Amino acid sequence: MNGKFILGDCQISMYRNLSDRFSLLAWRTTPPEISWLMAQAIETPGLISLAAGFVDQESLPNEFAAKYMREMFERNRSGQSALQYGTTQGDLVLRQHLIERLAGEGVFHPAAEIDESHVLIGSGSQQILYLAAEAFLDENDIVLLEAPTYFVVLGVFKTRGARTIGIDTDAYGIVPKKVEEVLLQLKAQAKLGRVKMLYVMSYATNPMGITLAFERRRQLLEILQRFRDDGYPILLLEDAAYRRLCFEQPVMPPIKSFEADNDLVLYTESLSKSLSPGIRLGFGVGPKPIIDKMTDIKGNHDFGSANLSQQFLKRMLISREFDAHTEQLRQIYAQKRDAVLQILRETFPAEVEWLNPAGGFYCWITLPSSFDTGPHGAIFQQALKEKVLYVPGCLCYSADRPESRHSSSMRLAYGMIEVEQLQEGCKRLARALERSLSLTT
Repeated sequence: MNGKFILGDCQISMYRNLSDRFSLLAWRTTPPEISWLMAQAIETPGLISLAAGFVDQESLPNEFAAKYMREMFERNRSGQSALQYGTTQGDLVLRQHLIERLAGEGVFHPAAEIDESHVLIGSGSQQILYLAAEAFLDENDIVLLEAPTYFVVLGVFKTRGARTIGIDTDAYGIVPKKVEEVLLQLKAQAKLGRVKMLYVMSYATNPMGITLAFERRRQLLEILQRFRDDGYPILLLEDAAYRRLCFEQPVMPPIKSFEADNDLVLYTESLSKSLSPGIRLGFGVGPKPIIDKMTDIKGNHDFGSANLSQQFLKRMLISREFDAHTEQLRQIYAQKRDAVLQILRETFPAEVEWLNPAGGFYCWITLPSSFDTGPHGAIFQQALKEKVLYVPGCLCYSADRPESRHSSSMRLAYGMIEVEQLQEGCKRLARALERSLSLTT
């Protein structure tokens, strides 16, 4: 063991390296599982990756970026301003425009008093999620979330030392009745005070590609409002990263829109998926005390997200070319979704089932429960032999769920690669599944 013994005034050090002095937070932080998957893609020549959740390469707004950057730097003062530090909370005009846009889209309750002071610009919505975790979670606190869920956020909560509890989720999203049951069980165990957060993806979820049903949105908020009134306020962290990529438009209103008091829901959105991951911007809208505290914490991180990116984003949003761009993205991803579903119907074994993605670029596939799609199982190894890669379903479950140890599901991503490669990748995966199923039976 490493450490030191203190004998009177004499200290005997037992440390060998500086790495022995890492904090508990550092020790709890491990590489995301996706890093290992990406290494497989890089190290295997000819492999088709259906694992990477990257955006469509050809749709990245190169011409728009060149246009607005050129305009920005043609005027000396605006260019210099963009190259200067910004504010920690984010550009004021950008925040004002976001509020105006979101209000027009029905994101807020008509009675809610929300302005630019309720917005925080982050370095991607991932930072907003991390700041929320840092603001609320101490060791052994509890987070409720979907099962399965966005696997990267599991690492965020793990780093904080929090306990995650996966809630049953079906084709219509997280089940409110199950949320309430778990909360009542925790109350009976005198652990309800430890529950700080309910994390929910409300549109085209990662990994399932489903959108939370309309009535369930209201029900989730009503459940948390009842517990708040009993003295147990719980943050509802609404991740709407894929709202603008839902194929059916207009989309149903977010959970945030049902909240007149603006006191429980922190709504987050990403610009990585709907514009460009390279600008690394996202935002959160929520109760002012929460936004203020997260801004204070963010000040210790970076003094504010990249000002140059914010100036570019502001110009694009104000021009309304952003709306035309997101419409084009929906068409591109819908075409890819349809191509994937067609090839699944044509080539996959009859025992395999899948969900129809409502938006975004993920498809959730399920085999009979006796099969294991994990990274050390026969199906994954057979897929590697066929030179195709997927995300094992077990990575998408919190540690309390049995599916985190044995899952018969997998996530396919169709965002970045072209239709022809998608079809070839699905054919390879079909061969791997046929081979694995035949060997088992």
